[in-house]
Amino acid sequence: MPVAIWLAAATAAGGQGGLPDGYYAAADGLSGAELRAALHRIVEDHHVIPYSDDRRIDVHDALNVLDEDPDSAINVILIYSQRSEPKENWDAWNREHTWPQSLGIDGQGPAYSDLHAIRACDASVNSSRGNKYYDVSDFSDSSYRFPAYVEASLCSRDSDSWEPPDTVKGDLARGLFYMDIRYEGDADEPDLVLTDGTDLISSATNRMGRLITLIKWHLQDPVDDAERLRNDAIYNLFQTNRNPFVDHPEWVVDVFVPSVSIQSSASTLRIRWPVTELELHPVAGDSPSGPWTAVTHSPVLDADGWVVELPQDPSIKFYKLQAGD
Repeated sequence: MPVAIWLAAATAAGGQGGLPDGYYAAADGLSGAELRAALHRIVEDHHVIPYSDDRRIDVHDALNVLDEDPDSAINVILIYSQRSEPKENWDAWNREHTWPQSLGIDGQGPAYSDLHAIRACDASVNSSRGNKYYDVSDFSDSSYRFPAYVEASLCSRDSDSWEPPDTVKGDLARGLFYMDIRYEGDADEPDLVLTDGTDLISSATNRMGRLITLIKWHLQDPVDDAERLRNDAIYNLFQTNRNPFVDHPEWVVDVFVPSVSIQSSASTLRIRWPVTELELHPVAGDSPSGPWTAVTHSPVLDADGWVVELPQDPSIKFYKLQAGD
């Protein structure tokens, strides 16, 4: 039986909440580029609600539901400030595009009103963040500020990036992973791309980042029940599509970490992957769902990246690279 290799995050959330039966059937058993393509096809055909419309349900109405304060039905929680604000106080809060409008969302089409990447936000903080990409703030930057803004006491910023509160870092990252696989340049839609090349991020591109930081935040701040409920509500009440990386957190590393290669001989299995800031560890199991056991052989860094050589073991049918501790 051939050996398969899978990539998975170490911090997969338990439970599927309101996940409909068969929603991801077309993605079953896939990995890498094939998984990415399948997820795009699954989520691309969604109901587009208007960004602003006095006659129909629009983004403002949706945020009143999606970002409602669980302790006060008349308030919303503002994403960066983490402040509870009355829904009716529209002068104090507005709609924050977590993927900035100027980085590929031109004010039209489904990306502009996609609820998976729009959050209730303090209006002044929204302006302060502007179109900065997400990253860990650089202390040595002359523009470094903590707090980033008087009403964003848990955020920091530097000249080109914005670091949100720890409690929402994973939520924001998963929203951007969704945007990357949802918008592939079909028809008149933008091709949105997450990147580590921060020099490529500008108002002239569709790029957003920083990818490796977002992957780390995803692992450090796993999916919780509130995020699952928000995903369910977007699906059931508004857009009829879901964020795959909320439902299946283990798919993030598989889709966004560079691909691995496998070389097999009669006695040896060689697994190779590119250099990345994300720490990856080989583990072994007898089924795609585990349980997984740590591989005792240590990876070695050579001129082409990381490589680990393992003796062929017919009792082991699956290997994967696991991110995290």
